[in-house]
Amino acid sequence: MRTWIPIVVAVVLAPAAARGDDTTAKATALADKADLIYRGTTSAAVFTMKVHTKAYDRGYEIVAWDDSRKGDRTLVKILGPALWRGFGTLKLGDSLKLFDPKSNNVTVVGQSMLGDSWMGSHFSNDDLVKETHLARDYRIAVAHATDGKLGDRAGRSYDLTLTPKPTAPVPWGRIAFRVFEAGPLVLPVRADYFRKATDTKPTRSITFDDVAELGGRTLPRAMTVTVAAKPGEYTSITYKTIKFDVAIPDAKFTEQALRR
Repeated sequence: MRTWIPIVVAVVLAPAAARGDDTTAKATALADKADLIYRGTTSAAVFTMKVHTKAYDRGYEIVAWDDSRKGDRTLVKILGPALWRGFGTLKLGDSLKLFDPKSNNVTVVGQSMLGDSWMGSHFSNDDLVKETHLARDYRIAVAHATDGKLGDRAGRSYDLTLTPKPTAPVPWGRIAFRVFEAGPLVLPVRADYFRKATDTKPTRSITFDDVAELGGRTLPRAMTVTVAAKPGEYTSITYKTIKFDVAIPDAKFTEQALRR
């Protein structure tokens, strides 16, 4: 009897297993497309960042260059207002340097500074250092799907549940990611980040808005970050221009470029 019982079980379960594999592949593909929508081999972007807190309101105009051809390299420079012009951030892999033009000083961000706010926003230095790739670092499943619209686009919304793989170096115990699919187009709509998998309220949320053509892609021009511990506060980013797969010289990712 032992010789045929496993065969029967395999035959009965095979269709269900296949459906599960298909669903997992679909969920992973959706998350991957939404995750990579702002990424290219290289990119150059100009965007505004608005920070609203109980203590202050700030607005910046920022230019950023990103290059993944030789590791993870990013240079961010503040264009305005005048009070903050010239401040910069250089990321080379897991290394992060901050430049203050007022003191002409470059600070190497150590472990004790990773939790500090970046430019007074609701992003931390740690957010800039850690490069997460959802399809690589998380197991992804479809929690719910429904037909609907995003603006004037008809399509299907998917609520995805992301749980970290055992060896993934990620800070979140769970991510609830809503994406919208209309034909080949997949757009991020909302991401809720939970510190622990069992938490019922997210620690941080990001919403994506204002879908438009930019840099040859259809993508949300705006994203807004809120933090549960700071109700009423937010940081919003709005892209003005973005170009993908552009030529960026290696000299752009040096301390000399950071200081310019």
